[in-house]
Amino acid sequence: MSKRILILTGSPRRDGNSDLMAEAFARGASEVGNRVMRFEAAHKHIQGCRACDQCFSKDNKACIFDDDFNELASLMAESDAIVFCTPLYWYTFPSQIKAVIDKFYSFIIGKKDVPIKECMLISCGVNWMILTYLTA
Repeated sequence: MSKRILILTGSPRRDGNSDLMAEAFARGASEVGNRVMRFEAAHKHIQGCRACDQCFSKDNKACIFDDDFNELASLMAESDAIVFCTPLYWYTFPSQIKAVIDKFYSFIIGKKDVPIKECMLISCGVNWMILTYLTA
């Protein structure tokens, strides 16, 4: 049975390792019959959550502060699985994808269910301290 898979990328660097990993995953998932959608969080305008608790209260939009998160919320509403594909910066995710994750709060406040039942994390990173030591 095919799935509707949403790939959420978080790297602000185009054509970097995260993009290569996301593309490889998308290609493999599509080849076996899944429907794959991609949302590039770092190249969208998404504000941080303001915790106003007005989620889904205006025009049935996830966030009343109309930014690109509302586009993502629509994609999430039609996805069976979500794949986070992101680099690690200082042992955590880049701020662009963190803003998106914080706004997932809207589904709880708005009492909205999403069909997503599966989740995956694909991540890359480098330890600059080791890299510096090895190249010195």
